[in-house]
Amino acid sequence: MQQTYVNGFPRRMGVILSRDTDWHPKKSFVIHSVQAERDRLPIDATEDQMYCAADMAVKEVYSYIDIHKVKEYVLIAIGVLCRRHGIPVPLGATEEERLKRALDRNWWVRSIRKEHARRFEHVAIQLGFTSYKAGIYLSNESAARQRKRNADNAALLAKVELENEEGHRYTLAELSELGVSNKAIRRGELMTRIRGFEEIAQDLKHSGMFWTITAPSKYHAILSKSGDLNPKYCGATPRQAQAYLCKIWSRIRSALHKRGIQPYGFRIAEPHHDGCPHWHMLLFVAPEHAVMMETIIRKYALKEDGQEHGAKENRVKLVNIDAGKGTAAGYIAKYVAKNIDGAHVGDHKTSDGWTVTTDLLGNEEITPSQRVTYWSQLHGIRQFQQIGGAPVGVWRELRRVEFDSISRAPDSLRRAWRSVQRVGDALANFADFWRAGKSRCGKGFDIRIATRDVEVSGKYATYIHDRPCGVYCASNPAAVYESRRFQWKRVDGKAGHGVALDLPWTGVNNCTKKPAIPPWVSIKYDPKNKNFSSEVDEFIKNWKLRQ
Repeated sequence: MQQTYVNGFPRRMGVILSRDTDWHPKKSFVIHSVQAERDRLPIDATEDQMYCAADMAVKEVYSYIDIHKVKEYVLIAIGVLCRRHGIPVPLGATEEERLKRALDRNWWVRSIRKEHARRFEHVAIQLGFTSYKAGIYLSNESAARQRKRNADNAALLAKVELENEEGHRYTLAELSELGVSNKAIRRGELMTRIRGFEEIAQDLKHSGMFWTITAPSKYHAILSKSGDLNPKYCGATPRQAQAYLCKIWSRIRSALHKRGIQPYGFRIAEPHHDGCPHWHMLLFVAPEHAVMMETIIRKYALKEDGQEHGAKENRVKLVNIDAGKGTAAGYIAKYVAKNIDGAHVGDHKTSDGWTVTTDLLGNEEITPSQRVTYWSQLHGIRQFQQIGGAPVGVWRELRRVEFDSISRAPDSLRRAWRSVQRVGDALANFADFWRAGKSRCGKGFDIRIATRDVEVSGKYATYIHDRPCGVYCASNPAAVYESRRFQWKRVDGKAGHGVALDLPWTGVNNCTKKPAIPPWVSIKYDPKNKNFSSEVDEFIKNWKLRQ
């Protein structure tokens, strides 16, 4: 007997929806909206169909040029086309640059893929497929798709081999593992910086406060206790909830600034079980300002829907760090680790009180921390952000400076240089780096990044960028202590303009069979050309011959 399912959705989701005989009105509206969509890609579109859509978009842009002739009118038509696909218009400093983006099929693939992934996940959230009962933090389909994208990109990085001027060869994957793309390095650097913040706070006798701020109930699609649809849900996406939290923090920061209050610390964004973000913030502040800061944060965090049931108890929580019970770094360590790689965390518990265990995604294991990472990548939400303090950019740039370059530098710069090095058992110390910069709460840091103009030949235009080249002291800007940077080129001779790791973006296409053409696309597909259709190529060739 053939299993029935709701059309327009991936098989698993369609089967589950078909079993629900009594759809909630909001759920019914979402389902019918998905099925009635005609302009954008179907929710169950494949990767091949995204390439088809990119082909059609490029063909349409060429037809605009043929019809309108004037760049201004062509760009207006491109804007209409982008709105139809639900994507932002191509950006650029000049009209030519914007047109080049619109004529690039890879640009359309990237934009369409991103829009489709986020729209798909929004639909999954509204239908209850993103929750602790279904797929925590993001739906299983989105997690599987993001995992595949990451694997494809990793395979691509492993294939690209670079060589520097000294003859050293590495793949892009190997070079990536040497920086903060490596999760262990990223976690280690974050904890080093947090520990440094705490040391400075102890020097200044400042108080530590651990805040948790959550968006109003209307931003949450699923009730945390029952797992049912939230009747107050307004249809907001995780990105819209993040934008709300950013707006609240900007108002809090402005109010604190007017009163001369300068908190410093770290902010961590992590998802509730239904994908809606909330913030954890470890902030240090002068003890005489602690009460005023608490009043201001509570005021703005509860300004919208602050009278709803449970708002005062659940939307703003404060834990004052007691040095006698443990360090601030130790308190926040579990939040850092569980949002990066889950190392040394033990049970992964959500803010809603649920324990998340390692699960299977298809035939592969997926950890809770991987789900958090996929959630962040899909929605484009920044997980960690430093608030105040010594600039991490200078910290990283100093690590590129060799000792010979700073041998005659001022004492403060040499002390800063020693503080960022790890030699033997001596670890890098962010607090010593901060002290060497002669800054109280990060303002007016004495050591700055030196830059020089570099011409970069990009895919769409030639740019003049300010590129870091070393450090200098604010008291003597003319004395630049240069950092060491290698010039990398691809071993196979492709791409690369001699700029350190500034290779143009390359799309990953893993089409291996003739794609299933959606009903809204009428196009002949050439199996030998797995990237794009020969009809579009022929159209472009003929158009160029006519010019």
